[in-house]
Amino acid sequence: MTPLLDIQNLSVDFATRDGTVHALENVSFQLARGETMGLVGESGSGKSVSAYAVMRLLGGSARVRADRMISGGVDLLTATDAEVAALRGKRMTMIFQNARSALNPIRPIGQQIADVLRVHRAMPRRAAKQAAIAALAEVRIPDPERRYHAYPFELSGGMCQRVMIALAFASEPELLIADEPTTGLDVTTQAVIMDLIREKSSQRRMSTILITHDLTLAAEYCDRFAVMHAGHVVEQGTTADIFERAAHPYTGLLMKATPHGASNLSDLAAIPGSLPDLRRDLPPCRFVHRCAHSAPACAAALPRVPLHPSHEVSCHMPWKVSA
Repeated sequence: MTPLLDIQNLSVDFATRDGTVHALENVSFQLARGETMGLVGESGSGKSVSAYAVMRLLGGSARVRADRMISGGVDLLTATDAEVAALRGKRMTMIFQNARSALNPIRPIGQQIADVLRVHRAMPRRAAKQAAIAALAEVRIPDPERRYHAYPFELSGGMCQRVMIALAFASEPELLIADEPTTGLDVTTQAVIMDLIREKSSQRRMSTILITHDLTLAAEYCDRFAVMHAGHVVEQGTTADIFERAAHPYTGLLMKATPHGASNLSDLAAIPGSLPDLRRDLPPCRFVHRCAHSAPACAAALPRVPLHPSHEVSCHMPWKVSA
């Protein structure tokens, strides 16, 4: 079956005054229709850069290269800006990290949703207003007729996040990228937001990428994972693969640093070291200086080791994984 999203060997560099930042190197993953994939890793690992590359939102300082970057049959490498603009917001949408700052502060939230409907679904003004009110009701915003006229500063963080979800779903996209959609929200609101995303994705058989550093959250809502470190995808597989048969040392450390229901505070362990400076010459394995299992073989180019059909690791010294 042809995947909805097919990324092969995506690399991104940024030109800065302090040198070239090698933000992504040979990132590859696929996303099937109706599937939810978690993109996990520490802050600075390249998760959001990967999403912005897919959405073609990186700006002029970025140099993007890939063997293949296709979404819904459209080649995102060769498509014109106008062609991508027609896709963005219609066939592929994104929920940004800080919903309040992503919304237009001087335009009522309902009118922002209506704008999307008028542009991407060619609705007349009155029909777009009614559909926007219905979209607000669908994400369980109370009194949507009145809230249609509210400005972002009049809403709580959780309400702004719901508005972002309504915006993202308004055009009935094929692909949704949710970039840390629960940042800064309390645990109860996090669950409500994630349940909304899962419910709408299931109803519309939409593919979703959930970007998060919270492995526990991703485990509950994702079918598959891609684990990122310093611009590399170091491991990817199903949720069971990652949580029951983790093969990359970094994945194991991430799990040890993540609290879960059965863990005590004393069970948590910090990941040693820090991310490498991406402006410098980097070793083939960008985790090598933080890894307790490194060996001379790690100086060679990174392999992609298939462990079984759904599970792959990029490591010379992977942990032994039982079938």
